Amino acid sequence: MASLQRAATRMDAGSLAVSGEDVTQPGGVNALLGALTMAVWGISPQTTASLLLIPPPQTSARGKSGHGMKKSQQVVADFSRTYGRLRRWAEGVFTSEWSQAQLLQVMEEIESMVTEALTWMHMTAIASVGSYAYLGDLIGKFMKDEVQAHSLRLGLTSGLETPDGHLINALETGASSSEVRELFGHMALTNPCEIASPRIEEMAERLIGSQSPPESLVWGSSRAQERQEAAMKVAHSKAGLLGRSNMRKTVALTQEALVAHAKARDALAYVLAAARHWAKAAAQEGLTDGRIQEMDEIFMLEIEEIKQMMTGEWHSRAHVDPLIRQRQESFQYQSEEPYFSDRSLGVAGQQTQGPLALLATPEEVEKPSGFIALAANWSPVWWRAILMAEGVIAPDGDLLSWVASVARMGDLPTLVGGAPYANWPAGATIRLDPARNRAQKLS
Repeated sequence: MASLQRAATRMDAGSLAVSGEDVTQPGGVNALLGALTMAVWGISPQTTASLLLIPPPQTSARGKSGHGMKKSQQVVADFSRTYGRLRRWAEGVFTSEWSQAQLLQVMEEIESMVTEALTWMHMTAIASVGSYAYLGDLIGKFMKDEVQAHSLRLGLTSGLETPDGHLINALETGASSSEVRELFGHMALTNPCEIASPRIEEMAERLIGSQSPPESLVWGSSRAQERQEAAMKVAHSKAGLLGRSNMRKTVALTQEALVAHAKARDALAYVLAAARHWAKAAAQEGLTDGRIQEMDEIFMLEIEEIKQMMTGEWHSRAHVDPLIRQRQESFQYQSEEPYFSDRSLGVAGQQTQGPLALLATPEEVEKPSGFIALAANWSPVWWRAILMAEGVIAPDGDLLSWVASVARMGDLPTLVGGAPYANWPAGATIRLDPARNRAQKLS
């Protein structure tokens, strides 16, 4: 299972090399995605860097502007059919009655399913970043003011319904623990690609807690959709008769691609949760015959090693114990180290202001509402901050992060990136300006 954990958090640089060039550089996975997006869509290194908050990709492979449109439309269409199949596979794993034969059958499928889900997440990412950049270029042809142009693009991509936002909606309306488990039990509470960590299915009580849902000040999906409709009218009027068709197609693809990427991330979470469910069933068999002593030891073994344990190729604990002990001493799972950019990117909402709240844990989120929330590693456990904050700053986010997806659906003023903001004092009055990609300290 350790190999699946690693596969779920990084791409193989060799398989994603563009024109044989080495594209590995600061920015990790996003640097590889950026180079591929340039190759498919023809966007500039500077635009790519600004959307993924990475250094400009160092690659000469660059396609022609807008040529990614047809490819990305096909990716979105193909994924819409694949999403249901990935979900059904995972649901089948959850409902399995575990015999050794069934355990072995699912084991043969897991690695390919994780790889497929991960591939779709990256393909939809390229479609999303490329179409979002192309939309910006299109708007820029008739709207020369960069701030107004970015504000319009934020409006056109607001109100997009995603699984991430549906969870916030459910919690806002007071969903029960059982409802959260049934609908969102696959989502991780911390790192969405960590197989060994518990899912919401096991921690729904912690997520919901004993407090009633707070009243939402800013986040609201219906209001966000109204902004999207108003922005579409502006875009059509500015584009004129000749440009209206291209504008409509580009907006539709950008919206569909951003939603598809959020669903691809959701599909990966489903598949990984199913892999965890299978691993626990395999661990139970190992516990029964004494080959492992604790459930979590299963995550120290590779899939082929689990197969050897289950089929009797390893006849006793003596075969398993040295491997587990060695890996427990040397292996500590860590997600990819985030790249903190000095720049920031507005991903949702309009200008707002409030006192800065530097939040280390979700338990710190208390009334009064109306603060500008700054925290690292945004995930579902921060849902109260999403509902109570006047705005959000995520130093380690990017255009496609979880918090960006949630913010777009609710039109919550949000900046991703901008690590220096974390050094500002708590309580300082902050003006958050997504259209200008910045925050300002007023006092």
